[in-house]
Amino acid sequence: MKILFIILSLIIVSDSKSVHQDSPLKIDKNNNIIGLPPEFGVSKFDLDKSYLRINDKEVVLPRCLNYYFSIHKKPNLKLSASWYHSKEIMPYYLNFDISQTNVDYGYSILIDLESLELIEVQLSIKQGNSTFSHSLKIDDSCIQEYKKRINCAVD
Repeated sequence: MKILFIILSLIIVSDSKSVHQDSPLKIDKNNNIIGLPPEFGVSKFDLDKSYLRINDKEVVLPRCLNYYFSIHKKPNLKLSASWYHSKEIMPYYLNFDISQTNVDYGYSILIDLESLELIEVQLSIKQGNSTFSHSLKIDDSCIQEYKKRINCAVD
């Protein structure tokens, strides 16, 4: 019975790790986000202009959120997304992972892929071989400013 329990536990643990993984995305030289499925339409991110567009929504990031993109001197930006999980668990999202080589902290910004609403900002701290992530409390005025900047995109 013990052996059966151990085998089942290993199967469950190994399956739970493979259940979900974000899809890596790229940004081309014209600021197009490459890797999202067609239902997300036109997708762009321009770091210099703090501009994000997904399908028919666009936003210019306010200074209070753009701060996380400019805190590192030589930022390493990784973009990923998830759109193939149940929305009951979490909305489809875009993840900006902002770090720098030889720096022991970074930030992640999660944005709803369909509404462009801000989901969360996290601080990640590396200690040895471990990484600890903490949700950051974003000031209400920053969140309100961000929400006001979400618009319908005009082609």
